[in-house]
Amino acid sequence: MRPLPRSLNPLPDETLTGYILRLAHRLGTSPGAVAIRTGLTGHRKGNVLFRIPIRLLHDLDPDEIQTFAKSTRLTQQEVRHLLTSSLAQRYGPLSGKFTPRKSAARMVNDNPWFLTRTPRYCPQCLVGDGSEIQQLHGGSWQRLWRLPPVFACTKHRRLLRISCPTCRQPVHTVEMNSIIARPWDEDLHPTQCRTTTAPRTVGRLQPACGVQLAGPDGTLPEDLPDAQTLEYLLGLQQRLLDLLSPIGPETTPSVGWLIPAADYFADLRALLGLVFLSWPAARPFAVTPALAEALDQDAERRHARAAVLRGRPGKKHSSRPFTDPPLDPSLVGAVLRIAERLLDADDEEQARERMLPLIHQASGIDQALSLYLRRKDWISFPLRIVIMNHFNHMAPMHEIIARGPVPSDGQRKPTTKGYRRASRSHP
Repeated sequence: MRPLPRSLNPLPDETLTGYILRLAHRLGTSPGAVAIRTGLTGHRKGNVLFRIPIRLLHDLDPDEIQTFAKSTRLTQQEVRHLLTSSLAQRYGPLSGKFTPRKSAARMVNDNPWFLTRTPRYCPQCLVGDGSEIQQLHGGSWQRLWRLPPVFACTKHRRLLRISCPTCRQPVHTVEMNSIIARPWDEDLHPTQCRTTTAPRTVGRLQPACGVQLAGPDGTLPEDLPDAQTLEYLLGLQQRLLDLLSPIGPETTPSVGWLIPAADYFADLRALLGLVFLSWPAARPFAVTPALAEALDQDAERRHARAAVLRGRPGKKHSSRPFTDPPLDPSLVGAVLRIAERLLDADDEEQARERMLPLIHQASGIDQALSLYLRRKDWISFPLRIVIMNHFNHMAPMHEIIARGPVPSDGQRKPTTKGYRRASRSHP
């Protein structure tokens, strides 16, 4: 496969999707044409089933990496940095340890803790850094915007946005299982909304919304929480970004232990489900009245949706209303701030005291889901020893820590690898 006539250097933290959009714009062609020329798909333009599989957003096969690198004149390392698989070392929901899947496709498909179809974005980041190349083709569609725990831009001190300010639909909404909406549209700039606002007529695709999403001051009234709430959310976001950074701290305190960053994000995922399932038991941990009231409304909707699902025949999926993270940036920040406060305990006893009311409430609503959220392959070992033991028959904490859980084969194995006690004086 011959190299393309021109190429682009990737921007910091750019996704494969964003890179294809910018490269297609520079070449004056469509993203679909670039996908074919770089070996991402074997489908022809005339094939109505053409798509760029979602798994390619996460990972490529070695041959695909080699072909893409040769076509775009990039190094293979530069290509890997366009993929989200490299985030798995620090982000538990994309790690095989906490989300055991056999392939890249299974890892990202139907994984609500990875935003495959509608990324969040910062309008001011999409403007770019003022360089000539970014003035022409826009700034970076960042990989981290694909992760639900990334809900704010600390550089521009604002919440991210998920919907277009004009059509009010999630941006880049795709009609098929593909990473790029409208792959044959040659007229859209990389920072324009690619959502099709009207339904398709027979054999004809309606125009895209096309509004420009990048703006130096793209703030709407609904993007602005009160000052105190914004400060809490930005503080949380910075701490989470530090853990996601490849040069950030490798461990972080949790329930009196130091645990790896990937384990911490797995614990946040489990506690989000526990918070919503047990609501309003966790309400006292909300840091501002505005966030508590927002979660009141969201939790009410989730419990109502779960009740409807439980009443229908067949496979119910009634756990999803509680375990799926909110798409709304302020809501996901609000519930993760509660989860952070639950984990920020001096020791296991204090953590257990904080979480027991939630476990009581959750078990009374859905005991099976309550246990599912605390299973071995879902949370870190320190959190598990805090909340997995029955509250009426709790062994002394030092004995639980010393012996650890017994594996199913009956043979004891080391379970605390990667964990050590946290010191409040030396975090």
